[in-house]
Amino acid sequence: MENSPLITIITPVYNVEAFLPQCLDSILAQTFQFWELILIDDGSTDKSGAICDEYAHKDSRIRVVHKVNTGQADSRNIGLSMANASLVGFVDSDDWIEEDMYEHLYRVITDFQADISMCSYFLDYVDKSEAVCKGKEVEVYSREEALDLILMDQEIKSYPWDKLFRKEMIKDLFPTSFYYEDYATVFKWMANAKKVAFYRAPEYHYRQRKGSTSNDADPAKAYHFFCAEKERYDYVISSNFSSEKKAYYARKFLKIAIVQAKNMAKYSICPKEGIKYIRKIGEGLSSYDSLNLHGLFLNKRFKRMKIQYFPSYFFYEVRMKWRLKFWKKSKFQLDKFY
Repeated sequence: MENSPLITIITPVYNVEAFLPQCLDSILAQTFQFWELILIDDGSTDKSGAICDEYAHKDSRIRVVHKVNTGQADSRNIGLSMANASLVGFVDSDDWIEEDMYEHLYRVITDFQADISMCSYFLDYVDKSEAVCKGKEVEVYSREEALDLILMDQEIKSYPWDKLFRKEMIKDLFPTSFYYEDYATVFKWMANAKKVAFYRAPEYHYRQRKGSTSNDADPAKAYHFFCAEKERYDYVISSNFSSEKKAYYARKFLKIAIVQAKNMAKYSICPKEGIKYIRKIGEGLSSYDSLNLHGLFLNKRFKRMKIQYFPSYFFYEVRMKWRLKFWKKSKFQLDKFY
């Protein structure tokens, strides 16, 4: 590579031959030229790997790694280990970006001396495109403000692809044991930043399609989302947040546990599979002495859901009722959480 890159772009690739050329062409078209692109072919069985090699042959800024299929998180981690630049961005292989995206993100992160810059994005459907946020102004957040926004799923989301990170912010790698690895990780990078700058113009195109990780509904993925939320809750209770914020997030955590259990019940093709993962959620909650699990399991709306969808599991749980009374009482008053 003739010039040292200022930005490393990491793109995991898996069976996206129909979308990959548009993604790569949008990166090659960037008005900001000082980048390197690391393509991680995650064991694709279609022509995606060959397309990666074709583009790498055309442009020396592109490097390709071919490996066995180990998942998106592992692919992103490999890309991070190979990054030469001091700034890191991510583009998913079925998405594409506006030609000036990295020019704006680079300008914002340098002009405002931020640790992370970010932009808005489009939700792209087959028949329409919707901008999540419009504008040209830049909003600057402190660490505390940014962390609040991302943990409460408000203006800052846990996507890595709409952001540019100083590499020293990335002290935690993506977990490889479950889906939704970005939801369990990006907030930790945000916690390492002193300043976050948000350029409100939509620059990233997030393709909405069936078969993507984020759109599949099955018990395993519902449980994995619970695991990612558990990572966030563990961070909150171990940090110096106020007792009010910890209580708020405890309610949020428990509500998500119930919603995911309900999704398992509604969408599971195999009831036994749904029951298995509902039990795993219960086991995950049982490690917290500070949560009112007794109140959770006796919650009327949760009980109705279990009777409706999984009567066999409901009666199994009745047998476990006597164990619940030995669990410690909650430090938080959560009886009105749902």
